[in-house]
Amino acid sequence: MQASYFETGRYYAPSNLPRQWPMPAGAYDREAGLRAFRGMVERSQYAEELGFDWVSVSEHHYSPRILTPSLPIAAAYIASQVHDIKIALLGPIVPQSNPVLLAEEMAMLDTMAEGRLIVGMLRGTTNEMMTYDLNPEESRERTDEGMELILRAWKEPEPFGWQGRHFHYRTVSVWPKPLQQPLPPIYALGTSSEASDFAARNHVGLGVSFGPFDAMGKVTAYYKDQCARWGWQPEPHQIIYRANILIAETDDKAQQALAQYPRQAVSPPGCWSSTSATSPARGGGRPMSTAPCRSISAAGRRRSSGS
Repeated sequence: MQASYFETGRYYAPSNLPRQWPMPAGAYDREAGLRAFRGMVERSQYAEELGFDWVSVSEHHYSPRILTPSLPIAAAYIASQVHDIKIALLGPIVPQSNPVLLAEEMAMLDTMAEGRLIVGMLRGTTNEMMTYDLNPEESRERTDEGMELILRAWKEPEPFGWQGRHFHYRTVSVWPKPLQQPLPPIYALGTSSEASDFAARNHVGLGVSFGPFDAMGKVTAYYKDQCARWGWQPEPHQIIYRANILIAETDDKAQQALAQYPRQAVSPPGCWSSTSATSPARGGGRPMSTAPCRSISAAGRRRSSGS
């Protein structure tokens, strides 16, 4: 198994914030924002020191909970401050993005990070579609078309045109290409059957998140069935699972802390919130132990056979 630290750019508000989306911009504190981005690098460096395989970032908008509205900027900032750890975009929200620009930016990132980029492409939630006034009912179609365009832009050796339902380009010819050949590791992120269908059809990995082991196991089983239908079998590392966990010195202390953990939009100062990874194919897992009240986020992928 490989483990990924999920860096949220956690914003610690100097005072309590309401639980709402979008968060009023007037509540933003510039000094707290500066500390959030400094902390983003410090935590990523610490994750590398601890031996994590990836540090991952995810796109979100209009909220202090995950303060990374621009993934390419966040990832480039982190990549410039770490050395060997891989940089995972889990992920850009494809339906509200310019797919060609996203293909260019991620190819730049892979080159600047010397082949350390991992790409997970995301549909996003309904509220994220409202960020740029898009129709949520079109999000699935826009996601699939955008991901197909990104993959083709990376593979195609000659300029080509694209006249889809949602995206239109007279000419596409992406420079630079990703450094990794043939492509960086790529995942479609989501628990819907459509996400599994896309991943299987395009021979890419699948990333599932934040669900019970048995439910996520059913999703990955469906993905494997669809891969077989398309004539291939995914490797164990092509399935990743992200889940929330709470880190403590012992299991008992973790259970006690969980019972007291505040359910609010922004965590209290002094405690970041946490994740760790176990493959759903294993059917379960135990929380990791580390310093108390420290939250870590991880995506895991198994190396052993028989997933």
